[in-house]
Parts: sequence; C-alpha cells; structure tokens
Amino acid sequence: MKPILIFVSIFNKMPKYSGFKKIVRRLFKRPIKVGLALGGGSSRGVANAGVLKALVENNIPIDLIAGTSAGAIVGALFAGGIGISDIIKAAKTTDWFTMARVKFNGVWPISGQGVEEFIRKYLGNKRFEDLNIPFSAVATDYRTGEKAVLSKGDLTRAIHASSAIPGVFAPVEYDGRLLMDGLMIDNVPADVAREMGADYVIAVDVVPDVVLTEGPKNVRQLVERAVDIASRNHCRHACYEHADVVIVPVTVDVSPLDFSKSEHLIKLGEQAALKAIGKIRKDLNL
Repeated sequence: MKPILIFVSIFNKMPKYSGFKKIVRRLFKRPIKVGLALGGGSSRGVANAGVLKALVENNIPIDLIAGTSAGAIVGALFAGGIGISDIIKAAKTTDWFTMARVKFNGVWPISGQGVEEFIRKYLGNKRFEDLNIPFSAVATDYRTGEKAVLSKGDLTRAIHASSAIPGVFAPVEYDGRLLMDGLMIDNVPADVAREMGADYVIAVDVVPDVVLTEGPKNVRQLVERAVDIASRNHCRHACYEHADVVIVPVTVDVSPLDFSKSEHLIKLGEQAALKAIGKIRKDLNL
C-alpha cells in the first residue's frame, strides 16, 4: 500500500475529532462531515426529536445519520426530508397502540406492524437509496447475535426490525436474516456513524442512568430495567468512545412503554442539546 493511502486509512480511523485532524483538514480544505447517532429507548426515544430541533435551529450541519430503535424512527423521518416541526408533532401524538398491532400467530401476540404503517404514513414506500441524507439503522441478528447495519433496500421493514423489542414484538425477517431490536448490541451507534464516514459524531443516549429506590412490581419492570442496565453499560464502554460529544437528555426514570410524557421528553432533548451547542460550534469552527 502506498504511504499516502496508509496515512488516509489511519486518519479516517481516528476515533475523535482531534486537534491534529483539525489542522490536516484546514491544510487540505476538506469539509468536515458531521454524523448524528440517535439512540433507542422506546418511548424515551422521542427526546431525539428535541435534540434534532435544537441542532437544526442552531444551524448545526447533519451530513449522515445512524439510528437504533426509536432513534432509527426519528432519524429515518429526518433523513427522508420530514421537517422538524412535523417530526415533533408526530412524536407528541404517537402512543403504544400506534406502534403495536395485536396479531396472534401462535407464538407472538404483538406484530409491531404499526411501526411500518407509521413510517409509510410519512415517507411512503421510500427505500434507503431515496433518502435526502445517508442513513443506517441498527438491528440485532437473532440467529448469530451479530450487529446488523441496514443501509439499503426496504426502509420501512428495516426500521421495523431495528425497533422489534425482544419479548414484546415478534422478530422481523429482513433480507434472509431474522432481526430484532438493535438496542441489544449497539444502542447508540456512534461507531456506525464513524464507519459511514463521519469526521465528527454527535451521539444521543436517551436511556437514563438512574438509581432506583424500589424493586420491580412486575415482570415487565424487571425486564425493562435489565435491558436499560445492559444498554448503559455497553454504551459507556463502546458507544461513547466513538463520539465527539454525547447528549444525555433523560435523567429521571421513565418507563420505555410510557408515551404520556412525550412532550416533556422532547423538551428535555432540546434543553440537553442546547447545553452542548457551544462545544459543537467551537469544535466545528461555526
């Protein structure tokens, strides 16, 4: 491999937007590519819409998006050209019954077809290739346990797969693979945004890092807590290291199936993003 190619390869794999990378980009006048990694968290994922609102209103460029679960839903809408006001309106009016569909097939009582209907309502039958902004959705391969990064083909089916919460929704057949929610393996896909070519990654983690004072009242609460703990621990050791700035909007315990707090969560997302705007603008020389 030629020396220049070796240098470019090493340069692109640098995990942070370091001072060295800034200097090199200024010398070669290469534009900074900003990536957004939107995390999953079921109902808490609407906070992603608040973050997007703050970024858009402060003219922060978004060149590509990677999303997991609820983050994939919000990210797909934005990448598909839906305005932020319409995304927020959709987030405020979405509830559990919108996303779920009871369809007993002998194994799974909830199909999750509502997710596909929701995406089609706003984006029709668009494919990844039709989006205005490069976008990837993250899911988990049920059979192999590997991460599945979806970036081409049927958009609605891919979003459904990325959002198929284990134990709640049925897994989704997609391109010969059986997929389930990406939160199991990469809930804040900053690494995916980096692999897509982002020089600077803004990550949003909507899973609250809280200490509970009471034990679970039912199996559902126990499962929700277990998933949250697994997600938080993974993000601390894997997701965050690929991000240049991490926005954590939700700081109180909110059930992932409680859609009654959507308006409040959107506000929390906006407020948390506004606190990070100064750093982002400074890093990007805006």
